[in-house]
Amino acid sequence: MTDRSPGALRGEGRNALNRPFGITPHHIRASRFARWRTPLATLLILVVLGSALLGWLGGGGERTLRKDTPLADVTMQHEPILRSGNWFETVVRVRPKQNVGDLVISVSDRLWQGMSIDTQIPDAQSAESIGGRYAFHYGPVGAGEVFILKLDGQIQPRGLRRLTGELVVADGEEPLATVPLTLTVLP
Repeated sequence: MTDRSPGALRGEGRNALNRPFGITPHHIRASRFARWRTPLATLLILVVLGSALLGWLGGGGERTLRKDTPLADVTMQHEPILRSGNWFETVVRVRPKQNVGDLVISVSDRLWQGMSIDTQIPDAQSAESIGGRYAFHYGPVGAGEVFILKLDGQIQPRGLRRLTGELVVADGEEPLATVPLTLTVLP
């Protein structure tokens, strides 16, 4: 019969249990915080999982921005919270309310800081970098026609940052609509 008295469990005296080689009394004794380990670990896991499910850690749903002006309607779908190193997709729809001779879509260079734009459909007829903006010229678009631009890119690995800028839709030099943007990049 095995002695289960407190002294035997602590490994004291002649009532000590036969333990395997190398197991000493300090292996058996529980620290004063031992009973809190499991609940704290469970709580920590639930907080991380809950944050991820609520979209606080990136990968949340897309956001749709709309800017309607007397000259054009612009709709932009993008993810406002991005994870460093991940891919992202942005779709811009432009419906001019008048004939446009040269549709120009430009983006603040600070918005694309630390990003690589890998795909742009359709390709621009020409592109330039002037005055802190990347400008892409797409040619004529008729009044009421819908022009769709799809951009795919990747966030370069860096730390936590917030990127702000704007997307400007223009007819040559004449602005048609400006859409302010803010992106949060998480590690």
